[in-house]
Amino acid sequence: MFKNLLLELLKNNMKISDVAASLNITEQCLILKLFGKKDFKITECLKIQSLIADGSICLDYLFKKF
Repeated sequence: MFKNLLLELLKNNMKISDVAASLNITEQCLILKLFGKKDFKITECLKIQSLIADGSICLDYLFKKF
């Protein structure tokens, strides 16, 4: 599970549906990725990073697994 990523999505009032649309994936696919059931592609990680706080948060923090 990516707790830091989920926290940042909440702090930035980002909806799962909006993030999934930005990544061109389904909401279900994004949920599976957020809970560690499927892997993120590096391009998806970079896109999410750019959506959250204009990319000012490092990938290591966002995608740390708990």
